[in-house]
Amino acid sequence: MDAMGANLRYVGADQLRTHADSLDGTVLLSPADTALGRLAGALIDPMGRQVCYLIVESRGWLAPHQYLLPLGIARFDRERKALLVDVEADTLREVQIDTFQRFSDDDLIAALFSPVAA
Repeated sequence: MDAMGANLRYVGADQLRTHADSLDGTVLLSPADTALGRLAGALIDPMGRQVCYLIVESRGWLAPHQYLLPLGIARFDRERKALLVDVEADTLREVQIDTFQRFSDDDLIAALFSPVAA
């Protein structure tokens, strides 16, 4: 994990929501309308107060795999309960979620009192 990755925290999809819906179980669709997998969570930078990556979980033959999706333009399609993203499956990088700490109450306090403008 690089220096930037050491500052990132994992938040599960069950803790993420839009203004209208929970994002738990949301399917991610590529520009070709191909399902990339389901949203497993996000990596956030608490001090920078920003979401940096989405984590996509795709079922493999024997076990699920998680992939890192840089957060760019993503639109939520409420009717399909899907996130429309601007990447294809072959551009995703596999990641081990266990290498990232989970977002904690201490991270919340640090973010609240961070000098970075919201």
